[in-house]
Amino acid sequence: MNKISKNLLAAISGIALIVFPQLTIAEENSEESSDGGAAAGNAAAKSAIGGVSAGTIAAVVAIAAAAAAISDSGSGGGAIAPTPTPTPTPTPTPTPTPTPTPTPTIEEYVTEVVVDIAGTAAYTAPGATATRTTGATATRTTGATATRTTGATATRTTGATATRTTGATATRTTGATATRTTGATATRTSGATATRSPAGTTAVEEYEVVEEYEVVETYQTESEYQTESEYQTAETYDVVEDTEVSETYETEEVYTTTVTVPAVAASTATATATATREVN
Repeated sequence: MNKISKNLLAAISGIALIVFPQLTIAEENSEESSDGGAAAGNAAAKSAIGGVSAGTIAAVVAIAAAAAAISDSGSGGGAIAPTPTPTPTPTPTPTPTPTPTPTPTIEEYVTEVVVDIAGTAAYTAPGATATRTTGATATRTTGATATRTTGATATRTTGATATRTTGATATRTTGATATRTTGATATRTSGATATRSPAGTTAVEEYEVVEEYEVVETYQTESEYQTESEYQTAETYDVVEDTEVSETYETEEVYTTTVTVPAVAASTATATATATREVN
């Protein structure tokens, strides 16, 4: 019985060893077709010695271990199973260096482009500002001043003095003296002598001659004159005033001019541009 079981297990193990590598190879081929250049790296990383992947080796080891366990249990059990020899770790295949992608050659060339220029309709736009006369006039002060007579007169002192008669009279001494009779009479001895006989006698007497004269007085002579006064001379003048000079001018206004832009027809033009392209 044990012999039959061992033969059966050996047959299953052999079939597994034959079938699993084929399935693995088929799966790897399908991955290579879908992934292109990346499949080479994946296949190299998963492959073991002889083209068998690590998953396939693990499956075979598991089946062998199960077969050994079944054979031990069918042969009566109590025997001590020998320690299995550890499967040696497969040496990984080194990853091949990828082939460098060739650098494409880029060249510059000049291309000609046809540009459509859209036309525009004529329009008006506000232009610059200008000034023009309105036809009206106005007055304004010039900032200068002038003088003019007002038609009125006034008097003012000149700073000089003069004299004039007042119409009244007065007397004043002249500083000289004169004599005049007073209208009275007086007697005085003349210094001469004469003789006379008193009445009733024959005697002769000598006497001083006495004379009667009008009394004369000495006085200061006087003059009559017209009184005078001293005054400041005055003058009559035209009253003058200062006025601001005004001028009449034409008023101006500021307005915005209008600029008419003519229409532009649609047209085309060509322009050159520099472009790059790959040449391999």
